[in-house]
Formats: sequence, C-alpha cells, structure tokens
Amino acid sequence: MRIKTLVLLSALLCGIAFAHVGNHPSVHDTVAGVVERMRKEVPAEKLTGLTPEQAVAILTDAEKEILATEHLSFTVNVPVVVSVYRDAAQGEIPFWFAMRGFTKGADTLKIGDDAFEIWTKTFEKGWVGLGVNSVSGAGDHYFVSLAPVNAGEKVAVTDIYPGQHTAGVLEKGAQPCVESKAAITELPEALSGQVLIRGDQSRRRDAQLTNIFKVTDYPSTKTPDDIVLTWSDDPKTTQAIQWRTSTETTRGTVRYQKKPASGQADAGAWKTVDAAMDPLENTILVNDPVCNRYTAYLSGLEPGTTYLYAVGDGTDNGWLEPAEFTTAPGGIVPFKFIYMGDAQNGLDTWGKVVHRAFDTEPDAAFYIMAGDLVNRGNERNEWDSLFFNSKGIYDRRQLVPCIGNHECQGEEGPWMYLELFDLPENGPKNIPAERAYTFEYSNALFVVLDSNLPPADQTDWLEKVLAGSKATWKFVTYHHPAYSSGANRDNLEVRTLWGALFDKYHVDLALQGHDHAYLRTYPMNNEKRVGSPAEGTIYIVSNSGAKFYEQGQFDYTEVGMTNLSMYQVLDLKIEGDTLTYKAYDIDGKLRDEFVIKK
Repeated sequence: MRIKTLVLLSALLCGIAFAHVGNHPSVHDTVAGVVERMRKEVPAEKLTGLTPEQAVAILTDAEKEILATEHLSFTVNVPVVVSVYRDAAQGEIPFWFAMRGFTKGADTLKIGDDAFEIWTKTFEKGWVGLGVNSVSGAGDHYFVSLAPVNAGEKVAVTDIYPGQHTAGVLEKGAQPCVESKAAITELPEALSGQVLIRGDQSRRRDAQLTNIFKVTDYPSTKTPDDIVLTWSDDPKTTQAIQWRTSTETTRGTVRYQKKPASGQADAGAWKTVDAAMDPLENTILVNDPVCNRYTAYLSGLEPGTTYLYAVGDGTDNGWLEPAEFTTAPGGIVPFKFIYMGDAQNGLDTWGKVVHRAFDTEPDAAFYIMAGDLVNRGNERNEWDSLFFNSKGIYDRRQLVPCIGNHECQGEEGPWMYLELFDLPENGPKNIPAERAYTFEYSNALFVVLDSNLPPADQTDWLEKVLAGSKATWKFVTYHHPAYSSGANRDNLEVRTLWGALFDKYHVDLALQGHDHAYLRTYPMNNEKRVGSPAEGTIYIVSNSGAKFYEQGQFDYTEVGMTNLSMYQVLDLKIEGDTLTYKAYDIDGKLRDEFVIKK
C-alpha cells in the first residue's frame, strides 16, 4: 500500500508548475531598505551587536508581513496541514512562527545526527505564504511537508515561488534541500509519504539583519591612501596604480618621472595622468560606507626602469610624497619575487610577515598572493586592514593577486576584489575578465588561475599559454591545491586537468594556498613521485596568516610543517639558470630550501 501511495503522489507532483505567478513583494528589496534605515537611524555601537529580537523590533508591520509570507509560497488544492522542519541547532526561532500561529510538536526529524523540530499550522486551500529562514543568518534552511486535512483527499501543489524550491516525497533517504546530498535518516512514521517542498540552502541568509554591520578601523579620508601597484598590461611598459579617498575628494591624478641619478625628483620633469574614479559602496560599514576608488594607467614606459610617482588631487599642494616602482626588464636578467599563501585571518600578524619579507628582501621585484587575501572578500573593512598592514610595500612593489574562496563571498562572487585590482584581461574568454591572467617577467612565465571556477573552463586557454611560451621558467598560481596538505581535502579536477598540462609542458612550480599548513611535494609527474625537478613539477602549499590547519600524511609530501606564518623567496639566478627557493617564518628563520638547476 505504501509503495502504491508514493507512486501515485509522485505522479501528481510531476504536474507541478514552478513559475513565478502573481505580484510577489520582494524580500530582497525589503531587507535592503531595512538595512539602509538601520544604518542611518541606529547608533553604530548598537548595530554591531544587534540581536535577532532587536532586529525584529525595528521592522514595521508591513515589513514583518512581507518577511513572514513572501520568502516561499505555493498554492494547494485542498486544506492542508503545513509542517515546517527547522534546524534545532539554529538558536533563533523565526519570528513569524508565533506571528502566524505555528505550534511546535513533540516529534523531530533527523538528517544524519542533526535534529529538526516540526512546527505546524493548518491552512485553507489556496495560496500559502511562508517566511524567511532567520534574521541572523544562522541554521540550515527549513523545508516543508504538506498533508491533507481531510483523509482521502490528494494534495496537489502549484505555483511554487521561487521555483528553485522543488517538490518531492517526504520519506527516509529523501533529500530535503535542493543541491544537497544530505538525506533524511529518521522521521515519524505518520509523516512519511507527505508532499515535500525542498528548502534552498543558498537562500538561508536572504533576510540576515544581524552580524552584518561592520566598523572599519581604517576609514578613508580626503588624503589618498591604500595605494597598490598592479599590472594590467605589459609589465615592461605599463603600470596600474590604485588608491582611495573619502567622498570629500573627487579627483585623482598621478604624476611620474624617471628616477634621476640623484634620487631626487626634478620639479620640471613630471608627467601627469588623470585617474578614473568610481565610488565603492559597502553599506554594512556604519562609519565609512562609501569611499572613492581611483585607477591610473601609465603607458609608454621604458623597460627595466625605476620611476618616481606621486598620487594626489591635481592641485599644487595636493600631492603625497613620491614613491617608486620599477618596470619589468626588457631582456633576461636575474630577479627575485615573494610568494605567500593565505593572509585571511589575523591581518596584523600577516603584516609582520610581509614587512619581514620586504625588510630582508628589498630587491624582490613583486609579490604573489595565492588567494584568500582576506577572510570576507566583500566586506571593505577587511581590505582596509590588508592595505593598512602592507603600507609602504604594495605602493613600491607590484602585487600579483589570485582569487581564493574567501574572495568569493556570497552569490555576488568576488566583486570587491575585481573593483580593487586592475589586472590583465588576457585570460580565457569564457570566464569573467581578470579572474585568470598571464604575464612574462625576464625569462619566466607566470600564469594565475581561478580554482573557484570550473578547471575545465580554463584548461584550453592554459594549454595554449603553456604551449606558446618559450620561457625558461614556468610558474602557475591558483588557490585550491592539486596536492592538499590537509586531511580529507582533495581537488581532483585541479590535479587531473591542470596537473596533466603541468606534466606535458613542464611547469616548474605550482604556488598554492587554501590549506593553512605548509607543504612541499616531491617532484610529481602523472601523479607519481619522480626523481628530480627536471622530470616533474613541485607543488607548494603555504600560509602567511594566523589561521592554521592540521596536516595529513601523504606519500607525496617531501616537507610538511604546521602552525607557521611564512613567506617564500624565489631567487632566479640567470647565470647557470638556477632557481634558489627559501621559505622563512614570521621571525625570519629559514624553514625550507631547495635549488633547481636547468
């Protein structure tokens, strides 16, 4: 009997429509309006410590009604008992349960070891609207089941909105959330066979109103700061310069000249370039929600040349003190560069690492960061801290950044990272610009990939770049390791798709992040250890911040270390085609080294 009932119910569900039907007030717009009003009307010290109860108290009756009814809705053909399954560990009980008259039952449902409370209410036939998951952003998204009030009636559901909330049958083994493999392991027998409307984990924070407001310790002023050098074109002849001011300043300009032999600027030799200016808005910052970001692009520069430059507002007295940068060499010359893994947490600790690197290796040409530069990539206060803690370095040495998973915060992706850095647009045409790119420096090829995107989407381009390069040295940087240092962490596609190309075109070093425990592999080819760097690629995982992981035991590990904030110096001595690699900790102690000779 149970099997026949489920088959019949499944057949009925096949006819469910998932279109957006009717005029649904926007939860997103409502929340955006609440956030803006809270930022303007509630003192900053209260916003940063707001509780769910305090957040709900701020809502108007109209806002409560929308958040209580418009998050998930559907139409039923008969009166139904609606059961909402709520993550018992969530803490916050959605405000609309009491507002709408839901009552908590004694039974629970389990997904693995996680218990879900069951809250129920009876609805007449017609439209049923349910509320947001929480205002704190906590907990897994709820899911729903429906049973007829009158025995023998069959429940038909139409007009599910939004349509990603698909329908199924409530039973053991069912997956109660879309795009999740987690399955129901225990449920009361009386509920088995009901219509299931799946939750959507991507929407669990749609109405988050607490723990979102931030205070930046380093607000912008009318004076330029957060100056950073990047390359967006040929490193030999161009230079991109980025900085910020408060909205009090609306014009940005760079003046520059070749550095005279005396080291002092020639007042009559300055050339001037105006910068593009765009406001950067981050309304969660209660003390500095908008700053102006500037990007200046210098072209026609001479290779291997040091330039003095200063940023300002273009007025006679509006210039900062000059700094300097050096273009990439026009030919093959020896050089050094610095490589660092995740900064992410404890940016003051990372600041000590990067300043140690700058002080001990002042002739390093540029700095590679292999992703997770900050912890929450779309919150500007984190970037303010990164730039503050690297002050005096990235305005003199070019930064070569890579996107990590923490830059890809929320559904909007790494939008703030892309706003902050002007980078080459020579990557794959089938992915967004500046997320992968390449450049050459001396006799070395550098390729930056985005392992947050499907590796397959970058593979054809990567092969063309590697196959077309005649560089002596080849370095590839990306975030998620092909050979992980952490236990139970594996990035199979990165290893198989990109690793095969590293083998084919002999990439010397893969510079990675993500795992927060230092690892250097043996030279690897075809996923096997080989005898020398001439036969395979060395994969490195490094960490420069204050967050540490335990390390797994792997047969590919030649050197492994934990609980260290580190930076790596790669010194390419062209005479004899030698690469010297040295890894130092925050105190400047040498922790690892090797030499490759071509």
